[in-house]
Amino acid sequence: MKVKFLIPSALFVCIFFSSCLKDTPYMDVSNTAPIIEFGISPASGNYGPFAYAGDTAASPVIDTAVALAIASPQVLTKDVTITIAVDPTQVTAFNAANGTNFTVLPSNLYAISSTTIKIQAGHRVGSIPVSFNFPQFPASHNYALPLTITNGDGLIISGNSGTFMWLFQR
Repeated sequence: MKVKFLIPSALFVCIFFSSCLKDTPYMDVSNTAPIIEFGISPASGNYGPFAYAGDTAASPVIDTAVALAIASPQVLTKDVTITIAVDPTQVTAFNAANGTNFTVLPSNLYAISSTTIKIQAGHRVGSIPVSFNFPQFPASHNYALPLTITNGDGLIISGNSGTFMWLFQR
């Protein structure tokens, strides 16, 4: 009779105390290395295509920028200089994966004022100005402007957000 009473009591005590783990549901990222990445990237589903009117429209030159972001637990205490470059291999891979026919945007149709940017200490975001010469775009052509981070100034370059590609479709 006592055994029937002890077995449920022992089972209850085991279950009750097994929930008292000192485990935290949060990941500790306080010691992770800073990562440099594009603020918006194909990894987050943002790559276009963006429609353009072609050379028959009176579209102006469009000034915009691409953002670079530092992902880190705390802001950095030193300036970092990040370098980007045009990466045609992205277009080839994108076309192969999606059955499309984009070509790299010719350099006369865009201007990147500088391929390097300094992100100041205490800040997380910087931007690289880009201008598009839309009146010169051919009437029916699919273009892509693929960018990649080539130098992170000691920061880890993101594996999935270290590239960025604008797609322009007509």
